[in-house]
Amino acid sequence: MWPRLLDMDLDQCKLLLRRLELEAYSSMVSAFRAQGDLSAEKKQLLRNVASTLGISTERHKAEVRRAVNDEKLTTVAERIGGDNSSIEWSIEGRRLVPLMPRHIPQTVFTVTANQVANMAHAHNATLPDPEQTARKEGYSSLGDGSRPATSGPNHIVLPPGTVLPKK
Repeated sequence: MWPRLLDMDLDQCKLLLRRLELEAYSSMVSAFRAQGDLSAEKKQLLRNVASTLGISTERHKAEVRRAVNDEKLTTVAERIGGDNSSIEWSIEGRRLVPLMPRHIPQTVFTVTANQVANMAHAHNATLPDPEQTARKEGYSSLGDGSRPATSGPNHIVLPPGTVLPKK
């Protein structure tokens, strides 16, 4: 029937194994985060699994930060576990060494980019506020399932349903 072993060399096998280990650890951190609070039992279990799977302390903290900043996991944790379920997680994910402040990058395009940004800012300042604008007569949207206000040879209907007059 089918061969029992695939045509993979040792390096490919090692890479696949490492990827599986990292995905397993990431999934475990995500599941624990969604459950709510980080208890002492969960911390100990994460330490044991991290050592078994060869997960470094830096990688562990990065995974915890990823889980803390994940909106879905935070929503599930808050709905199931209540408020304050992220305090212990945030503490667990703190960096060992704080990040160094970075300087503003300077490239050959920095002057041009600043000029264009200033021109765009000046142009936007001349425009009316969004709440003071309205659709012009003859423009329509099909977003609500309605028919265009005007259609025919003098108008163009765009894919999202907006009708524009031909000039």
